[in-house]
Amino acid sequence: MSRHNIPAMITLAVFPVAAVGLSVYMLMSGSVQVTAVAGVVLLLGAGLLLTAIAGVMKYSRLEDWLYEQQDQMADAVHRLDMLTSRIADAEQRIEEPLDGLGEVRAELKDLRDGLNRLVQAQERPHVPAQPAYAAEAAAPPGSAARPQSAGEHLELLLEPVIELATGGTAHYRALLSLADDHGHSVSHADLMQKANAGGMRPALDAHLVKQVAPVLRRLRARNPGLRAFLPLGIATLGSVEEIQRIATNLEREADIANGVVFEFDHRGLGALDDDGIRNLAGLARLGATMSLAQVQVAGLDLAALRQLGVRYLTFPPNAADGGSGPTPAWREFVQYARAMQFQVIVSDIVTPQQATAATQVGRYGFGTFFAPPRKVRADAGAAAAPRRASAA
Repeated sequence: MSRHNIPAMITLAVFPVAAVGLSVYMLMSGSVQVTAVAGVVLLLGAGLLLTAIAGVMKYSRLEDWLYEQQDQMADAVHRLDMLTSRIADAEQRIEEPLDGLGEVRAELKDLRDGLNRLVQAQERPHVPAQPAYAAEAAAPPGSAARPQSAGEHLELLLEPVIELATGGTAHYRALLSLADDHGHSVSHADLMQKANAGGMRPALDAHLVKQVAPVLRRLRARNPGLRAFLPLGIATLGSVEEIQRIATNLEREADIANGVVFEFDHRGLGALDDDGIRNLAGLARLGATMSLAQVQVAGLDLAALRQLGVRYLTFPPNAADGGSGPTPAWREFVQYARAMQFQVIVSDIVTPQQATAATQVGRYGFGTFFAPPRKVRADAGAAAAPRRASAA
């Protein structure tokens, strides 16, 4: 027992000791009275009750203190384990070479070189593949013949942009896919994801602009109001060199420049530096229009977007309709956007319900519900070439 508890125990022991002493005295004196006995029993019971209460409170505080100490010890052990693991990891990194970093760098370099070769191959005249026996004949004597990889090439795709009120095709989105001779292909989204990771998105975007120009000219010969939406990466907008290539192509194709709509993501707009803003303004001066994709209404400054040349706003299908129709706030926004001469587009429509909801908020829509992107023939724009020459 702690010596700090001795006074309290002595004080509490006074009650039962006094009760016992008083009882003995009354028995020896022969003057036992019921009242006195009741008082003695009451005094004894009160003392015992106070003793029990004091003991319970003491042990409760002690138990809380023990739990707190256990938690602190567990936290200390956990932190010690973390520090030990970090020290061991640091020692391992110091002792081992940085093989993983080298592999990552090599992979990125391979991706960059491969995309460069693909873009350059698309811009060179097509060279017929040699038959297998010719390759074998050219191989040095005694060397093992290596299997030839399927010829990979970039393909231009067009995805219809539908006018929701009529169901007719009003415009197209131009996309790229990577295909081989065996019919395998990499979609535009996957291709651009890899290109973004490898730093090759600006080169692919510039290539897309060059490829779509003759096709757009032929389409506008039949429908002068038709436009082609070309997705641009934020890295492209920030690349002075690639934007200059795109601008040169637009200047060369001046007769269809006002039919080009550059589409870029809303979330990346805030990441543009001064060069990116100037690049946007330069494209707008050449006659191109801008489209903002994956738009978030909160904090949207329509007046500032108009100054950047933005005329189209693209929303995902669930942005305006959570299942019960557009909210009053959304209807008010759509009216304000139309008053500011913005066109609202609903993207990635895949179900009839989404298509029905899109008609309540947007003018245009696209997605697999209407039609998937389709491959454009390599000679699709050849018939339009004389028109450019005559216009020049």
